[in-house]
Amino acid sequence: MGFIKSIINILFPGEYICLFCRENSSGKENPKYICTSCMELLEVVNREANLELPDVEKIYYSLLYNKFIRKKFHAFKFQGKSYLYKPFGEILIDTIKIKNIDNKVQAITFVPAHRRKEALRGYNQSELLARYIAKRLDITLLDNHIIKIRWTTDQNKLGRVERKNNLKDSFKAINIEDFKGKEILLIDDIITTGTTMKECSKALVEKGAKKVYGLALTSSMKV
Repeated sequence: MGFIKSIINILFPGEYICLFCRENSSGKENPKYICTSCMELLEVVNREANLELPDVEKIYYSLLYNKFIRKKFHAFKFQGKSYLYKPFGEILIDTIKIKNIDNKVQAITFVPAHRRKEALRGYNQSELLARYIAKRLDITLLDNHIIKIRWTTDQNKLGRVERKNNLKDSFKAINIEDFKGKEILLIDDIITTGTTMKECSKALVEKGAKKVYGLALTSSMKV
């Protein structure tokens, strides 16, 4: 049986392996890329963040930031495990459907990384999530519409007050003809103070977006 599972893993890794633990998911097709054991370690909340931001209609997050998700999140963001966009993307899609966001928005975009940081990491994790979600839900992806115009210190290295000022006016919306008058879903990886969502949404709304909804995998805010 072990040999058969190994062959299945090699031939159909995207369909049969849990991408969190790299173990077989019962040998059956696994469209969410998450096995039962790992699902039990996730604390799914599909919760609206308790934030009042002037240019954001609502902000949601899918998971509590527990020990398990912290480890997988860091692997995704900092350790090159880019393939985790698939299970994380499926989790976000569940939230989108539960909150009926897919019936409200006409386009999806993402929080950009500064080009130097993206070059060092090799990818922008928020972009990977947004691309996956847009393709799965057949919603237009805005992939060159928010740019980061200045280098900033990583938010996780700053205190709460510093975070709020660090990103001020650091994003710019471009190619506005593609989103003017539209309702947009903005994807990020994690909510801390909400500053990133605030600044990106402000850039979009100032250039004509009708509404912006925010969605992140998880939140480190204390509820």
